[in-house]
Amino acid sequence: MRINIKKGILLIICVSFSLSLFGCKYNFNKNIFTKNKPNNYYYTKLLMKDLSIESPKELYALYMNFYKKKDFSKEDSTTFVNFFNSLTNASFINKPINLPAKPIYKIFLTFNKNKYVLNIYNEKYISIYPWDGDYKMDYIDTSKMFKAYNLYGLCKYLIPK
Repeated sequence: MRINIKKGILLIICVSFSLSLFGCKYNFNKNIFTKNKPNNYYYTKLLMKDLSIESPKELYALYMNFYKKKDFSKEDSTTFVNFFNSLTNASFINKPINLPAKPIYKIFLTFNKNKYVLNIYNEKYISIYPWDGDYKMDYIDTSKMFKAYNLYGLCKYLIPK
């Protein structure tokens, strides 16, 4: 009699468990890997929001050919902020066809919750993305920007070749 009760309880548990799996229905028509980015400046907007809330805990440039690292000073970080304030909607572009395969410099910004990477390809092209982003990078054309705010020039000044 005791064995039949245990089998009955086990049967009820198995049936209710398998019925509960039908309730966990996933919409397979929605592919999570092909999300569309809301706009061309999505990550830049997030970075600017983080910059307005707090100053980065870590802000440094890395020269990719020899992996030289240089921290930004307070004066250098003002140039960095001026760069973002001078951006317009026309500055944000799709991925350029003639983009170099490897950036010359990388800039890393670390906040309390987020970390961002800026790829500095040359005097004209920059890309921005968070450390763990879901979308493609933001690409920026800096050719029409005031030269004093160009991040390529700042990195070249910080880490001479």
